Amino acid sequence: MSFYSCRVIVVNALFRAAGGDQRYALSPVPKRDKNNLQPRIGFNWNPRLNDGGVLGLFTGGDKLVVRGGYARTNDYAFINIALNVASSFPFVAAINLSPTPDAGGITNAFTRLPTVQPSGLNPLLLTRTIVADDFRSPIAEQFSLEVQRELTRDAVLRVGYIGTKGTALYQTIDGNPRLPFSTTRVDPTRGVIRLRANAASSIYHSMQISFDKRLSRGFSGGARYTWSAFIDDASEIFNPSSGEVAVAQDSFNRRADRARSSYDRPHRFTGNFVYELPFFRQQKGFAGHLLGGWQVNAFFTFQSGAPFTVLNGADPTGALSGIDALVGNAIRPNLNTSLDLSSMSVEEIIRAGGAALFRRLGPNERVGNVGRNTLRADGIGNVDFGIFKNTRIRENQRLQFRAEMYNLTNTRNFGIPDGRVNSANFLNQWGTDGGNRRIVLGLRYVF
Repeated sequence: MSFYSCRVIVVNALFRAAGGDQRYALSPVPKRDKNNLQPRIGFNWNPRLNDGGVLGLFTGGDKLVVRGGYARTNDYAFINIALNVASSFPFVAAINLSPTPDAGGITNAFTRLPTVQPSGLNPLLLTRTIVADDFRSPIAEQFSLEVQRELTRDAVLRVGYIGTKGTALYQTIDGNPRLPFSTTRVDPTRGVIRLRANAASSIYHSMQISFDKRLSRGFSGGARYTWSAFIDDASEIFNPSSGEVAVAQDSFNRRADRARSSYDRPHRFTGNFVYELPFFRQQKGFAGHLLGGWQVNAFFTFQSGAPFTVLNGADPTGALSGIDALVGNAIRPNLNTSLDLSSMSVEEIIRAGGAALFRRLGPNERVGNVGRNTLRADGIGNVDFGIFKNTRIRENQRLQFRAEMYNLTNTRNFGIPDGRVNSANFLNQWGTDGGNRRIVLGLRYVF
């Protein structure tokens, strides 16, 4: 039995205890999702061209492989979604009590708590978290096409395209938003509703290149580069980072939030190698034991930074009033410059004016024109390096010394800065933990 099914049983008991009052019913309750088809198709083709011409040179005779495929998969509904439903009405009644001064003159709402009468509450006005009546598993379709060429007996080059299309992705929606420039909600008889629905979509395209050299002559290594673009309506059902709120700023125009995903990284370059130094490998004599058995290795990553959204920091017309207490406020400011901020680093934006490049909304402005995820944090540059020394003592015994250096260059990789334009900490990426170099030394006896 699923977690959600258990909750339905509990709330049905509450519903009956309330005399069948529909206001206490858990609604909607989605039907069981039973129609997920997940086909997978793939192919491999090894053309054999030995004509000595251009095609023969390209294929190397039988050294080229073309492979591709298509897969359709479904994601699962994770338990936090059900937990959010279980922490709201009709399971939990959260009531706001206006604070009143007690006898000592101290503001304390608890003095009113014993006076609250359930008969005086309207259940429809209590905050709810629900899922849509057609809530189901999201769909991911992946396409791939790759060419693999063996360059030498130990080296392989791969060039390929990988794309993913996400459909019916989970999204958090203001299920009963305020009407524009009004304190009245779409359904004035109901309160705040946090709705989780299959309302978003995404598309990902990438070119992926990799080179791998298998171990020979004491050396192995590889390098991989990905050039990609990732677009979506919403990157997560919860806030994906400190720089994005998981709800659209305009509940009546959610399509306006389609932009670069919070997980978009246009460039990523990684590599690794292991090299056993070639001298004194047999470790004969004193000099052999001292100078032989050395090995060096490294792993590096260079990657584009994460996109993030500039937030207004205030909601002048209360467009997201109510839902903002549950997920945060996604209202954005207006742009106050003609500069292409999306192509500028955080440092360049600060030098160009920082917060002055954005204009905060006035009392009669509902939403801003700054796009979602238009700025990008600094990228990542990390190099790890290790030195190993294996000293042979006897045939089945050796002493291993290792020195491992993480973030060898002591590069500070900052996180996503505060995106609220009204904050004194706006764009202060240096306030995040950028990391530092770590050196680990070890000695091990192997027998």
